[in-house]
Amino acid sequence: MQKAKKIGGMAIITCLILVLLAGCGGTKNDEGTNTGKGDENGNKGNQEAVTVKFSFWGGPEEKDAMLKLLDQFNSTHPGIHVEGVHIADDYLTKLNTMASSNTLPDLGYFPSGSLAVWQKGNKFADLTELYNSDRIGKKLDSVIFKNKDGSIIGAGVANEILLMNYNKELFDQANVPYPPASADQAWTWEQFVDAAKKLTTDRSGKHPGEDGFDANNIQTFGVNIQSLGQYYPAALFSSGTGVVSEDTSTITIGSSASVKALQSIADLMYKDQVMPKPSQMSTIPAEDTALLTKRIAMSISGQWSLQTLGKAVKEKKLQLGIGVLPKFETPVTTNFGEPVIIFNTDRTQKYKEQVEEVYAFIMNPEYSISLIENGLWMPNEEEWYKDEQLIKKWMDNPVHPPEYKTAVIDYGLNHTAQNPSYYWEDMEAFTIINPALDQLWQGKKTAEDVVKNDILPKLKKKYGDKYKYE
Repeated sequence: MQKAKKIGGMAIITCLILVLLAGCGGTKNDEGTNTGKGDENGNKGNQEAVTVKFSFWGGPEEKDAMLKLLDQFNSTHPGIHVEGVHIADDYLTKLNTMASSNTLPDLGYFPSGSLAVWQKGNKFADLTELYNSDRIGKKLDSVIFKNKDGSIIGAGVANEILLMNYNKELFDQANVPYPPASADQAWTWEQFVDAAKKLTTDRSGKHPGEDGFDANNIQTFGVNIQSLGQYYPAALFSSGTGVVSEDTSTITIGSSASVKALQSIADLMYKDQVMPKPSQMSTIPAEDTALLTKRIAMSISGQWSLQTLGKAVKEKKLQLGIGVLPKFETPVTTNFGEPVIIFNTDRTQKYKEQVEEVYAFIMNPEYSISLIENGLWMPNEEEWYKDEQLIKKWMDNPVHPPEYKTAVIDYGLNHTAQNPSYYWEDMEAFTIINPALDQLWQGKKTAEDVVKNDILPKLKKKYGDKYKYE
């Protein structure tokens, strides 16, 4: 936050210097900035620009790319000046402080887990009309956040799916076929576990199930799931169930299919012995290093990992491969991407047209191509998954391996199930679900015990007959 303030201060100082050098005054007030720029015919004038504030988070590369994007907007829209507000940490806390002092930005990123609470306070503008207009490109259905009544809150500035990253060299050494790169050939769970066992070795070269295998001294784990909390909903979707039904009428985490999938994930650690336990994670380095040093053979993670993995490919010769997730019943992944929203304030109502102009620009993948090319983002618009020329724009570089087209682009377009955060108004249910599941991931309880005796009783106590339960 302090860095953002310093950058903003330098930008103002620079702007004032440029204005003075140009020989014309410039003042900034609450309504806008005197740009001192000419009109479309080159005529100089004192055009008043409406200042629009956009808040966002992200690491250094995302921050730099976003500020460049905003500079690009400002250079082509003399009637509007968009100011970037980068909030590096405690994002929601700082937005709450801004809300209490009526100093909210006009638009920005918003954490999906808190959408419902803020929406109940009518803090977001209804973007249905904007999304149904030709002012904004056709977004993927999977990136759109909606209220229960179907009105649109916002959409992800980028799409991200879960997938399988792996080290091809380890597969070649173990003579194991690469993970399938298309949904129609996705491994069954049994095939996945079998491959993971062949890739898992202790320090003497033995595999799980062999006499003398030492589970306490594993040299290479067959698989690691970077975030169990992100992955398990995808496993439930693949089992034909989920945490909650798509129409949000039924909590389905208690179904037999859900319990089986959850137990299968835990079994990777405690029964199959192919994945590090939470107690062993301190010995596992970051994903790119773990794959490079052969501490893990496969890694289930988000597409966004390609930003760092791509560097390992270019700089350290990582033989990276990408595959689709293993399936229980049907091949499916799930997606992530926090929404960009417009805050419902007197100011955004007054300057609705200008704020929506900024919104449409930020949401256009054409202007965030650098973040797409380097592997951090995926486009949020449908045509970028279908038009061959647009696909080439983000795939034709060393970061994206050849199988990326089927393993990510086609997979993301045709086999994505939305996480509940996109449509469920009771996301606080996860404050009950996830801590209870930690007992499963730590090997303290079975999936059935956790679900039947911890999760469901607490959900029923909290929500009563608001939901049906499986």
